[in-house]
Amino acid sequence: MLRSTTLVVVAFATSANAHAPRDTVARLDSIAHEVARIGARHGEAIWPGFRPDTIPLSFVLPSHGDVLFGWRGTLPQGYVALDNGGAWRGQRALGAASTGTMLEGRRVAQVVVNGHDAAMLVATALHEAFHVFENASKKPAAKFGRGENSMLVSTYPVFDVDDEAAFALEGKILAAALTSSSKRTLARQFVAVRRARHRRLPGEFAEFDQLSELNEGLAEYVLVRGLRYVESEGPRGWRAVAASAIAARTVLLANLTGSENLSLRFRYYQTGPAQALLLDDLAGPTWKTRMLAENSTLQDMLAVASGVDSVAMLALRGAAAAFDTASLRARAESGIGRLRSARRAKADSLLSQPGVLLVLAADSLPGKDFNACGYDPQNLLQVTSSVNIQMRWWKPCAVGLTSAEFNVPSVHDEAAGTIRAVLSDVTLTSNGVVLDVRDGETMRNVRAFKLDSPRASVQAVRADISRSGATLSIWPKAP
Repeated sequence: MLRSTTLVVVAFATSANAHAPRDTVARLDSIAHEVARIGARHGEAIWPGFRPDTIPLSFVLPSHGDVLFGWRGTLPQGYVALDNGGAWRGQRALGAASTGTMLEGRRVAQVVVNGHDAAMLVATALHEAFHVFENASKKPAAKFGRGENSMLVSTYPVFDVDDEAAFALEGKILAAALTSSSKRTLARQFVAVRRARHRRLPGEFAEFDQLSELNEGLAEYVLVRGLRYVESEGPRGWRAVAASAIAARTVLLANLTGSENLSLRFRYYQTGPAQALLLDDLAGPTWKTRMLAENSTLQDMLAVASGVDSVAMLALRGAAAAFDTASLRARAESGIGRLRSARRAKADSLLSQPGVLLVLAADSLPGKDFNACGYDPQNLLQVTSSVNIQMRWWKPCAVGLTSAEFNVPSVHDEAAGTIRAVLSDVTLTSNGVVLDVRDGETMRNVRAFKLDSPRASVQAVRADISRSGATLSIWPKAP
C-alpha cells in the first residue's frame, strides 16, 4: 500500500447553496495549475495536438459539489465564480465518475475526488482530458477515437484456459520489456504471442482488445507520462507518490489476469500504455503520427518497430518497385472518379423515370434512418459512403411499426435518412379507407397508413403525407 499525503475533502453542508470548502478548493487549484503547466509545456510531446491546458477541468466532490477550472466566457448555469479563477457549484453527485463529459455543449475533463493523492489527481485529469481530445479528434472509419464495444465484456472468453494463459504471458513479456535492455526482442515475443492468441479468438474479441488499448490504453499512457513529469518536475511533496505509482504498474502488468475483483477492461489500462511506452523507446515520437496516418493499432505499430514485420515490409517495397505502384495508384484514382460519376448518373437516371417519385423520410423516427430487415447484397451499388442503390429487392424497417418492401430500384441516403424510388399505380389507405391526396396537399398524423403499388409497399402506424406534382413524400412516425 502506498504511503503518502492524501487530499482530504473538508466536510460541510450538502445543500445546493453551500459554500465551497476553502482548503479543498485551494488544494485543487494547485492540482489544476500543475495539469495546465504539464499541458502547456509537454502536451504536444505526449501526443500530437494534445493541449490539456486548453480543456476545462471539473473536480467533483460527490457529496458536496464540483470545482470548475479553465472555463472561458460566461460560467455555466449554477456555478459561482471563486477568487482563484475557478467556479463552484454545490450539489450532490454520488454517481459521478471520472470521465470526459459535456457541460453546456463544451467538452470537459471530469475527475472525481475520493481521497486520491495530488499526484494521481493530476495524472487522472490528464487521462480524462485525453478522452476529451480523442472524442474531438474522431473521424469516420478511423480507429483512433472510436472506442471499443464495451458490451463484449460480458461475453469475452475469460474462462478459456488457453486464452487466459496467453493473455497472462503477454502481460509478463510487456512487464519485462519495460525494464529490459532487450526491449526489441521482447517486443517481438509479445507481438508473436498476441497474434497467435488473436488467431484463436473470434474477430470481435480481437478487435475489442485492440480498440480498448487505443481508447483506455492510450489515455492511461497519457496518465503515466503525466506521473513521470510530476516525478521529475512537480512539487517536491508529490514526487515520491508519482514514483511509487509508476513502479506499482509493473506489478499489475506482470499479474495481468490475476485479479478476481477487477473488470476485464482494466487489463487494457496496463497493456495499452506498456506498448506505447515501448514504442517511444523503439521508434521515437514519430510512431504516433504514423499510426494515425495508417489507421493502425498499437500491436501493429510494435510489430513494425520491433522488426517482426521487416520481411513483409521489404517485400512490400520490392513489389512497389517491380510493379510501378505509382502508376497503379494513378489508375485507381482515375477509375474511382469514373465509378463515382457513373453511379451518380445511374441514381439520377433511375429516379427520373416516369411515374410517382416516392420520398420516404425518417425525420420523425427516433433513429432518423431506416434499418435493413432484408436486402440482396449482390444487387447493392455504392454511390457514395452514405448513399446506396438497391437495384432489386430490399425491406427497410424502423421502430414504431414502420416497414416497407421494394422490388424496384431505390436509392437510400443514410445521412439524409431518405429512400427514393419511382413507382406506378400507387394506392394510399388509412385503416383500409382509400386516401385522395391532391397536388399541394398535406395530410398529418394519418393512422394505420399503407401504400400499395404492384412492386412496392409501405406501412406505418402513423404518418404525414404530402404531394407536390409527381413527388409523393411520406414521413412515418412512431406510435
